[in-house]
Amino acid sequence: MKNKSSKNDLTVDETLRFRKLEAAFLSRCRHFGYKEIRTSTIEPLHVFTSLGALSDTKLRRMYSFIDWDGWSGERVALKPDSTTCVVRFYGDHLYSETPRQKLCYVENHFEWADSWDELSERWQCGVENIGSNAPESDIEVIYMAYDILREIGLGDIHLYLSYPALIKEIIVALSLWRTDTSDLVRAIRNNDDDRIREILGKVPEGEKLEMLLSLRGRSANYLKNLRDTLKGPKYERASAAFENFVSVCELLDRIQCPYLIDFSLLGDLEYYTGVQFQILSTRERKSRKDILCAGGRYDNLTGDMLNLLLEDAPEETVPAVGFALYARNIIRHRTIMELTAESADKRQNISIHVSNVTKGNVHTAQRLSDKLFRLGFAAQITFMPVEREKYECFGLVIEVDHERFADGYQILYSQKIGKPLLMNLFGEFNDR
Repeated sequence: MKNKSSKNDLTVDETLRFRKLEAAFLSRCRHFGYKEIRTSTIEPLHVFTSLGALSDTKLRRMYSFIDWDGWSGERVALKPDSTTCVVRFYGDHLYSETPRQKLCYVENHFEWADSWDELSERWQCGVENIGSNAPESDIEVIYMAYDILREIGLGDIHLYLSYPALIKEIIVALSLWRTDTSDLVRAIRNNDDDRIREILGKVPEGEKLEMLLSLRGRSANYLKNLRDTLKGPKYERASAAFENFVSVCELLDRIQCPYLIDFSLLGDLEYYTGVQFQILSTRERKSRKDILCAGGRYDNLTGDMLNLLLEDAPEETVPAVGFALYARNIIRHRTIMELTAESADKRQNISIHVSNVTKGNVHTAQRLSDKLFRLGFAAQITFMPVEREKYECFGLVIEVDHERFADGYQILYSQKIGKPLLMNLFGEFNDR
């Protein structure tokens, strides 16, 4: 039987798109003061199991095994989630220095795929804003994610907001049986309207939650009109969460960031305590491939991790909010593929031939290549001469040799780039 090719590979073109995404991501992180880190690919299993951070489905899909040859012989796992690992990193390396941290990463994580043609390795670009519970920090990460996707050329994207903690507080207020509670959460995640209706029909005021799960809104005013839904002492905790959601939406309205409120969006991560969001490539999510970005607030996970790691952990919670860009879904998006193809057509293919291989000549060629790259050209250095009959494959062919040429280089062929422009660009390289 012929071997199936790996769906986890990135092709040459996909890698170019990945770098485009990464560059835009790191640029925004720099703008807002996030520091890049790298966390371990293999973590102790208890990092993920002891905190209840992952849903049962996510836990079942972990790659875990006994580290027989390691010093401890304990069970370890390939990380299925980056946020948990960043929080562990924060507790190990940063909390004792400065509790307030803004961190970013470009990493992969792993989980079992349902079939051979799905992916088991996923790449993410993500941020974690740790130490602030202000609505402004929620807005910062939401805006960054949305702006990055617009920057790389994705115009038709859809931002969905939800508040899982609010829904869970309402479920607690309704006093459902434990089995009904877990069944209801599962039904919401699966968009099983019949099962939701069946469970909520058993309790008084169940129609309130059913109504919230079915409604969609696009402004803070939409939420304010729902305030009466949560009146009464038993909804006190739910009302506090509701007002926080209103504050977040008011700020999004002020920066004119369009969104759709969808209370039925719960996701498969249990650690969210505040606003949760997804950015989709479609108006309705049909599969995981439609998700371009996911994130939200998780005020308990960091404190729980510190209690696990430190003897003198703080008693209070450590607020945090973050997002992860789903790199593979983004770079395989139709619009990104079209933009990459268009830019490839326009990109000047330039050959820089170092005919006399010396340290000075190679250094000059590298500086030329860097300069051209910053201007949007694809300039490649070669120690082998380009055959004259192949000159037309290039927009420009340059030969570098300071011993033979007064300027240090000679233009052998120029298809589209004018000589005056070249002299202006390269004049600074004439002196070694």
